[in-house]
Amino acid sequence: MRIKDRLIADWRKAYKLWSVRVSAAGLAVMSAWPSIPQEIREQIPGQRWIAAGMFAAVILGRLINQEKPDGQ
Repeated sequence: MRIKDRLIADWRKAYKLWSVRVSAAGLAVMSAWPSIPQEIREQIPGQRWIAAGMFAAVILGRLINQEKPDGQ
């Protein structure tokens, strides 16, 4: 079975899904994190809660209907 056969119907429009957008933002932050000086990283409060909030946002973004009503 080809990978393309296993993708969601509108996989080319996945960039519009909030779960994908929030995941991409989280990936960008995680990728940039090591380049931020340690002194600055230590000043950011609630680092674990920020990460947990991002994961929660991904879940909510996936559960909420993101289709536009007909005619829009």
